[in-house]
Amino acid sequence: MSAIPPPAPSEPGSKRNQKRRNLAIAGVLALGGVVLAMSLISRAIAGDADENPDKRMSGAGDRSAVSLAVGDCFTSSQHKEVYSAVRVPCSRPHDGEVFATVALTGSSGADDILAKRSYHQCSDRLTDYVMDDWSLPHTMGVNYYYPTREVQQSGNRTATCFAADTDGQTTGSVREQETGLAADQLAFLRLELASARVFKSYPHPGSTAANRVWAAKMAAALDHEADGLNAANWSPGARPKVTAYVGELRKSAELWRKAVAARSDNGYWARSDDAWPHPSYTYQRDVRKALRLASDVPATSFGPPF
Repeated sequence: MSAIPPPAPSEPGSKRNQKRRNLAIAGVLALGGVVLAMSLISRAIAGDADENPDKRMSGAGDRSAVSLAVGDCFTSSQHKEVYSAVRVPCSRPHDGEVFATVALTGSSGADDILAKRSYHQCSDRLTDYVMDDWSLPHTMGVNYYYPTREVQQSGNRTATCFAADTDGQTTGSVREQETGLAADQLAFLRLELASARVFKSYPHPGSTAANRVWAAKMAAALDHEADGLNAANWSPGARPKVTAYVGELRKSAELWRKAVAARSDNGYWARSDDAWPHPSYTYQRDVRKALRLASDVPATSFGPPF
């Protein structure tokens, strides 16, 4: 499974859990400012659009909102308090690539609350867009434009999620094109992506009851991936690596089922601590090497690896 989980959850209300929450919020604030000052982020996508998609979009927060579309690559610039985004072909140097637009749920809040909502909703969608997040450079991170409270009052409640490299402009798309993949590579990535989608619904950390529901879904997803991998056709060189990974997936699924079956809330959290280290990246890396896929463990901004 090619998702990157949050740290293993603690019992709600514990000091360890509160410390993790504080660190998560700090990370959100830092990510929001990678490209633009956070208090002004929404202004990069506000203004009047030209019918020519390559023309500049600019404006201030109180003007009509215009969102970049999924798949757009763009360059950005700032003049006083007005930010501009210019759509450019992804084959040309660009500052970012839009991988999702999300409707912010809940009531309007302070900028740090909006940033947190944007970050969580954006980070959950990157894997779906790129298909193989292991292929991303280690300097690539999740960024977002979000509407401030004032802009939300005018009806714009959409956050624009984009991938950007901390080293500066990049050339080419971050999306893995299916047409460029061999049949065995595509089969593996599709099964991994199905598990990652369930993983991304982790309730951050939510109530114990919500975590139990998620853990049951995670166990079922891991079993489904294991069944799919076991049934697929693999080359003689890849089959032993896939078989070992299938065993690790089934071990992980069983550990999550044990957590779900725990009689008490404390028992759930204790058993979930046993489940978090699995499946190990070692098994994924071995399969990826055998399938000629990227095999460097991803170092994105979502949290520590398995």
